[in-house]
Amino acid sequence: MSAATELLLLRLGLIAIVFAFAFGTAMTMRGGLRSTVVAMPLRRAVARLVLIVPGETGLAAGTEFAVAGEMTIGRDSGNGIALGDPSVSSRHARIARVNGRWTLTDLGSTNGTAVDGRAVDGRGVTLGSFAELTFGAVVLRFQA
Repeated sequence: MSAATELLLLRLGLIAIVFAFAFGTAMTMRGGLRSTVVAMPLRRAVARLVLIVPGETGLAAGTEFAVAGEMTIGRDSGNGIALGDPSVSSRHARIARVNGRWTLTDLGSTNGTAVDGRAVDGRGVTLGSFAELTFGAVVLRFQA
């Protein structure tokens, strides 16, 4: 065999090895992806709050907030729903799903919390769909 033929065979062998490695890697990755996909239940917001009167929050009327599980509402950015209005307390209220029903509880806010014009205290109020929630000067509509 000539040197040129040997070099050609070595190159073809190297190309075959590279393709075999790439094919094996692709098949391993494909199998790994298939085995790691786990069917997860769809989590969607069961309720939402729609901003009706934004006050001085800087948000536009119609802004929507997804509500899931238990969330606090207040002026502080650490809340699940942050409303940057001076009439809203740092930790103003809590909204939570308890025994299949949504409840709103005032957390000792300075300017109070109301549902459909009625004051909410620390014991909480069950929310109906389309209830108007007032936090200081900010009004939101609850939609379940």
